[in-house]
Amino acid sequence: MTHTINVKSNGNSKVLQCEDNDILLKVLLDNGYDINAYCGGQGICGKCKVKLAGNIQEASQADKNFLDESEINQGYRLSCMYKVDSDLEVILNIDEDITVMTSGHLTEFDIDLDLSKEIISISDATTENQLDYLKRIYEKTGTNKINYDNLKKLTDLKTEQKFTVLKWKDEILEIQTDNSVKDCYGLAVDIGTTTIVMYLLNLKTGQEVDISSFYNPQKKFGADVISRINYTFTNKNGTVKMRESIIEALNKGIKELTKDKKLGPNDICKVSIVGNTIMLHLLLGIDAITIAKAPYVPVFTDELDLKPEKVGINIHKEGIIQFLPSISGYVGADIMGDMLTINIDQLDGNNLLIDIGTNGEIVLNSGEKIYSCSAAAGPAFEGANITFGTAGVSGAISSFKIDKGKYDFSTINDKKPIGICGSGLLDMIAEFYKYDIIDSSGRIKEADALTGWKKEVLHKYKEQRAIKITDKKDWGKAIYLTQKDIREVQLAKGAIAAGIKILLKEMDLEDEEVNRVFIAGGFGNYINPDNACFIKIIPECLKDKIIQIGNGAGTGAKIYLLNKKAKNRAVKIKERVKYIELSVNQEFQNEYINSMNF
Repeated sequence: MTHTINVKSNGNSKVLQCEDNDILLKVLLDNGYDINAYCGGQGICGKCKVKLAGNIQEASQADKNFLDESEINQGYRLSCMYKVDSDLEVILNIDEDITVMTSGHLTEFDIDLDLSKEIISISDATTENQLDYLKRIYEKTGTNKINYDNLKKLTDLKTEQKFTVLKWKDEILEIQTDNSVKDCYGLAVDIGTTTIVMYLLNLKTGQEVDISSFYNPQKKFGADVISRINYTFTNKNGTVKMRESIIEALNKGIKELTKDKKLGPNDICKVSIVGNTIMLHLLLGIDAITIAKAPYVPVFTDELDLKPEKVGINIHKEGIIQFLPSISGYVGADIMGDMLTINIDQLDGNNLLIDIGTNGEIVLNSGEKIYSCSAAAGPAFEGANITFGTAGVSGAISSFKIDKGKYDFSTINDKKPIGICGSGLLDMIAEFYKYDIIDSSGRIKEADALTGWKKEVLHKYKEQRAIKITDKKDWGKAIYLTQKDIREVQLAKGAIAAGIKILLKEMDLEDEEVNRVFIAGGFGNYINPDNACFIKIIPECLKDKIIQIGNGAGTGAKIYLLNKKAKNRAVKIKERVKYIELSVNQEFQNEYINSMNF
């Protein structure tokens, strides 16, 4: 039996067809709608809720677990649990104005390109000098390779005519006979699990012309890399869908970056890309299943130089797309970008680098030694698996403190609170621990153990202990921090703290011997370092040694784009890094358990 689904989204309407018992989430995803499905459609995150009208089914147990009574009565259901058995109307509002960290650590580096455009001309041949035209061009440009299409163009060249040559290393990529050199542009791209940032740069001057940032569209297939890998082998053409979604987003980003600058994709001649190892595999349409199971071996980790037509990215057809090298399956090219940003190969002393996202990648260097590991923090700090969690969108509570028994919080873009993002979540837990509402084990205290305003904040939400953050009467929405949310943060912070301890042990270093702590990534930039140390994500004695470097991965991609020596540096850094696999480290589990308490 076939059913009709009328989807209304931001003023637009579209009619879809589906078969009886098709899962609503899958129908919406297959038709291009970006629905948050952080758990990959397993019914355990509650983020894929949609509003339905028509002959709606009774709420399932999963609906009741995540939706309050008023939402259920308004027709909200979890789309991943809804089997379509009748015609439906679906009302979506999926525009989310996400705040993405685009700025980074100000690292000084020279512009030293391996790609350039230049005007040349060749002199008349004579019977005394019969050197062929191609050889003359090679001598003028310092090249020794040319492709067939450009070779054919040489028959149209006239002596003493000026023409433009686009070259990369020792190869001529294009010959233009229009006698004009337009500036050459490049893109530095940071593909995060949650967000993507694209920087448009003038390759000649190094000037940052514009920035585009947006959600990684793959989030609709799962919040973390494991969810996405699971999607690729549990859904037909899953890897193809992953690849297509991100390629489409990148090409849309290129179009938006160039349209207001009187440029076109053909003006972009070089791209450098960073991202975690799984993101890079999925971008290239390469199955990443081997990374998800022991012994966690990726298909590739080395640096790559590829042609645009092979990747599918719309730039100059003869341009170059470069991928920075990764370290392992779970320490990717984004961390290599961080390492280039802080000049890890040139630092003295003992230096800790932490990039906190859905995974917590950690690097420790001391002298010639560089050790790294990846701690599976989970997506709690990205807002997933948190009852009222959200990404860094307008209205997300991003900072929080208690002053004389009163809450003082701020939201992104000063909008009415809609939920809690990672930095606000960390602040809340630190503050409630500081004021003894949460004990050192992470347990919300009983009401009879508290007095005054502290007792008033205690509530129940879905039959579990909770702390009320906002009241519906005052703010339009009641938001709670639940006992489960605190446990999720403890799991994440325990993994990161334990990873740090393991690397310090491998180096035979004490906490206080660390000279600098670099924190990278959007979450790392927005967190309050004092609170991160107070709840012991980072050793407390390192509080005054923290340097927040913002989007270090993106900055590293810029360095790689603009300086040809960065490639050789990255290769040498990779050779020096020893990766520690925590899942088989005998001490990690004990450190993990010991690190969960505050």
